[in-house]
Amino acid sequence: MAKRIRNYKREYKDRISRGRARGLSVSQARGHARSGEIRRKTLTIADPSDPRERALALMKTGKTQKAAAKSAGVSVKRLRRYVKENTTIKRKGRKLIIIDRRPVMMLILSSEKQNPYWIAARRKAASEIGHFWNTINKFLETNKVSHLKPLKGRGVYDVNRKFHPWETRPNFLRKLDSIGELSFVDIYRNTTN
Repeated sequence: MAKRIRNYKREYKDRISRGRARGLSVSQARGHARSGEIRRKTLTIADPSDPRERALALMKTGKTQKAAAKSAGVSVKRLRRYVKENTTIKRKGRKLIIIDRRPVMMLILSSEKQNPYWIAARRKAASEIGHFWNTINKFLETNKVSHLKPLKGRGVYDVNRKFHPWETRPNFLRKLDSIGELSFVDIYRNTTN
């Protein structure tokens, strides 16, 4: 089989022209965006297994950028770029305030599916999901159906604006709890702050 001869100059020009057609700068189109440029315009979801995400969580608790990068095992440069691409930072005196508006993966229990499943939720919806799980936990501890009444007909929207109605059938909730599907110790193990 004959070896394919590549024209690297033409390939490079084609890559740059495709990127420019999508509205990217030259450095973004070639795959090496500058520190002030956001590499992707898609909606990113926080990945808790990413070491940069762990470093960002440490920065939110008050650690310096250098200390957070060192404890997470990433370079300061990579962490700085990640923070700049995914968050907004405001300075209040000597303190940094990190504003993170990215969606988070959260576990929900909806009447659409038989078992709990993960959805990408906006940060506003995160408190509603937490309230739902607290209510379910109260119901399972006390066995009072009155805890579930405020949840009927309500639910949460995911990032794609799809509505997920809450599961409020008492017998079904007890069944899931008895087979171990609602183990509250493990529910938020993988979520980020």
